[in-house]
Amino acid sequence: MVTRRAPYLGKSQGLCSRYEYTLVRARTDKMTATQPRWFTPLRLLGIFCLTNLVVYLDRGLIASNGVNGSARTAENPSGSGIQGDFNLSYFADGLLPALFMVGLLLSSPIFAEAVKHCSAFRMLGWGMAVWVLAVVACGAAPNFGFLLVARAFVGVGEASFVSLAAPFIDDFAPAAQKARWFAAFYLCIPVGFAAGYIFGGAITAVASWRVAFVAEGLAMVPFVAFALAAQPLQLRGSKPADSTHHRHRRWRAIAGEFLTDVATVFRQRVWVSVCAAYTAYVAVLGVYAYWGPKAGRALFFGADDRGGSADLVFGGVTVLTGVLGSVAGGLALDRMGSTVRNATLLCAASNFLGFVFLLLAFITSRSFEAFMGLFAAGQLVIFLLQAPVAATGMWCVPAELRPLGASLMTVAIHLLGDVPSPPLVGLLQTRLAAGKDTQQAAEQWRISLSICSLLLLVSGAFFLIAAWQSGPGADYRNQLV
Repeated sequence: MVTRRAPYLGKSQGLCSRYEYTLVRARTDKMTATQPRWFTPLRLLGIFCLTNLVVYLDRGLIASNGVNGSARTAENPSGSGIQGDFNLSYFADGLLPALFMVGLLLSSPIFAEAVKHCSAFRMLGWGMAVWVLAVVACGAAPNFGFLLVARAFVGVGEASFVSLAAPFIDDFAPAAQKARWFAAFYLCIPVGFAAGYIFGGAITAVASWRVAFVAEGLAMVPFVAFALAAQPLQLRGSKPADSTHHRHRRWRAIAGEFLTDVATVFRQRVWVSVCAAYTAYVAVLGVYAYWGPKAGRALFFGADDRGGSADLVFGGVTVLTGVLGSVAGGLALDRMGSTVRNATLLCAASNFLGFVFLLLAFITSRSFEAFMGLFAAGQLVIFLLQAPVAATGMWCVPAELRPLGASLMTVAIHLLGDVPSPPLVGLLQTRLAAGKDTQQAAEQWRISLSICSLLLLVSGAFFLIAAWQSGPGADYRNQLV
């Protein structure tokens, strides 16, 4: 095995030797020559982008005012949506994304380690099959406890996709365009969220919120069938679909290998710093995604609005800023030179500048137009880091441990990020609003969201630490296996 640890930036960057470029190109050509007949890199990217859209549509759907609804009050004793049907407090409502993330974080490392012994492509199919069954169960939930369990299994299914899709893209994206390909994939996150806001409002205008979950489950069925039936694509470090190697091994040996791999990932200093930075960032995004439409409705639309206006406006802004920000971040990193240091510096700048715009939106705006202008500018800037942070997570761990590195980062950003942040901010808002009239209670959202936004400064500081730690030895892209 030939191992080179200097950063590989693609031939167009002019920063690697012809010999290094030839080795990487030979590996890529060999992988491509043995792929199934249906495969082309762009086709793979398109399939994964569409799947990612539906995955994150579910996240936006359950946060939408149409599906999530409103709590029961004296003015509206029945409430609406999930909150109204199950008579939920803000804290209980915040448990829905939390339980989803618990399922995801428990399952993600299992899928990541399993691909060393099974076909990664088949694991995608089985995992998303669980996702389909779980979202349909959400629509059929007879009580809140059942809904919580169903949301946990949605997380179990999604774990397969979030752990394995990015390494596939890293394997087959053109070397000089990897950041742009990651941008195309990750821009589906804000677009999916926004589509969920809009879809939730549109469905509940004509039918029950339960119909929305069934519809998204049906939309994922074609991908599940394809991943289970088509000739599988081979991921570096994963076993072929017809391989029987490792099936005779004892669970104790597999567990020992897993712990060794985890220790290897945690020895990568850049990965640890990026993980800490990304955790703080995701905590803020989780709050904006879950409470943003509700806060906007309370501040600017009033109690009579059932959520349609707030969902549409926040959804549209999230789509626009997510697409522009993600693409711009990928293009900027490719232009700057796709090094780990450049990627982490770009992420730090994105956090610091975005914080300024968002804080101004929450504190100074007194009209809806001013608020949305500043909020959109802040979202645009913080979405710049989507592609760079994803690329860095792939590049700062050994190639065969990319799924595990991605899954462990997923565990961290959710366990310490957007699992606790929505219920905690919901609890904070409940306490700030206690004893106040409707208008005064709505104004407390400015304080709640401003306090949460301080985590963007923490995120930026950790990205600066990662940039300081970065060097040729921290980039594994020339580790040939």
